[in-house]
Amino acid sequence: MTDKDMKEQVINNIICAMSPVMETMRLQMLEGAVRGALHGMQLVKECTELSTEMDDTRYILECFAANKKLEGCTELTLDQYLRTARRFFLQAGKGYKYITKDDVKYYLALRSQQVRPNTLNNEKRNLSSLFTWLHDEGMIEKNPVKPVKGIRGEDVEIKYFSVEEEIAIRDVPCSLRDRAVIAFLFSTGVRVGELSQMDRIHVDMLKGTVVFRGEKSRKGKFRTVYLDTRARRYLAEYLAGRKDAHPALFVTERLYNGQPKRIHKAGYEAITHRVCEQAGILREKGTVHVFRRTFATRLADRNCPIEVIQELMGHSDSGTTSRHYIEKSSRRTQAVWEQYVLSA
Repeated sequence: MTDKDMKEQVINNIICAMSPVMETMRLQMLEGAVRGALHGMQLVKECTELSTEMDDTRYILECFAANKKLEGCTELTLDQYLRTARRFFLQAGKGYKYITKDDVKYYLALRSQQVRPNTLNNEKRNLSSLFTWLHDEGMIEKNPVKPVKGIRGEDVEIKYFSVEEEIAIRDVPCSLRDRAVIAFLFSTGVRVGELSQMDRIHVDMLKGTVVFRGEKSRKGKFRTVYLDTRARRYLAEYLAGRKDAHPALFVTERLYNGQPKRIHKAGYEAITHRVCEQAGILREKGTVHVFRRTFATRLADRNCPIEVIQELMGHSDSGTTSRHYIEKSSRRTQAVWEQYVLSA
């Protein structure tokens, strides 16, 4: 093992040990400090040899997770990486050093009978990220996932509310809070996890903006969404009528020891389910995620550039936006056809 390799192992070992108790920014500072301290020094194998646990797959996964956290990977994404990896190694029955492309193919073949193609593709990407890291770190000679071809994704019908359904939802008689929630979702298209973490201070009523940390964004990137006239009015009325000092943007109507609580994910889903049922819409369609997809589809119907929709949705690439969130409506297709064919 070269001096450079030993230094990288020492750095990885320290990052792994400190990852559970340090935030991303502090981990990055620690890594820089350790690299600076080791610069110009020569390590001797006798005093830097790592324990045999380094060969243990579980330990390797901890190091992988620590490095991903250092890069700014979100906890949700980290959990998906590790869940896939643990399932894979349990199936393979061997350590990371002995994995072959056939092991990867066999695992994907088995999983193809249990999950949808899009989920299978996600798992393949998770494994690819792990083994690419192992290869880059010099822990394996070849990346066993690299030769494995991608899985063709399925065409999934994108659920969204029609204009008529949206009108019916908006017309449902409900509390001022629920009306504000519905208007907020139609106007911003935020994720339910993002909404559950929002506070009053995130909203600028004068500008009609909401600035917050995106749920799936790396390195704590902030995202800005905008309130339309209706959302602005209902939200202002709701907040003006609040008697509590709770920081949450939306709180429960029920009081606990005289005080409301922050509404969490299940609470928001209950609100949208209830309002949609009252509007005559199937309960399973009345999720916060369908509001999010409706938001993206409405923007696309108005010929909003895909890059702008991507930014508002908080996606890292436009492919995710177009594949999973924008319904290719016949009205929009006809409009494009008329623009490029009839006008020729």
